[in-house]
Amino acid sequence: MLGQLIRFGLVGGLATLVHMLVGISLIGAGMAALLANLAAFLVAFGVSFIGHYGFSFPQKTASLSSAFKRFILVAIGGFLINESLLALYLWLALGPEVPGLILSTGSAAVVTFFVSRNWAFRAR
Repeated sequence: MLGQLIRFGLVGGLATLVHMLVGISLIGAGMAALLANLAAFLVAFGVSFIGHYGFSFPQKTASLSSAFKRFILVAIGGFLINESLLALYLWLALGPEVPGLILSTGSAAVVTFFVSRNWAFRAR
């Protein structure tokens, strides 16, 4: 499991970096934080699925179609956690938008690892 966690972290780190770069760039360009976060999520989704399917969970991977369908649900769930935490952070005015984006995205990543490992990419 440790090797899998490291691989997940690498892919997740890359997807998160893509998410952050897109999100921060869009916020910097004047887009509202919640909309920028949605756009960033959509871009990072492709990086995340390809990396997790081929690298993080290759030994217990379900079929491509099955894993994709399940991962969409995991990713949407993770995004809803991310977006809800970001909205709460912004509503409570806890600080600048970018740290809120980082905090909400990191929190969602923890949840998605366990659901991905134990359901989305697990062969039946």
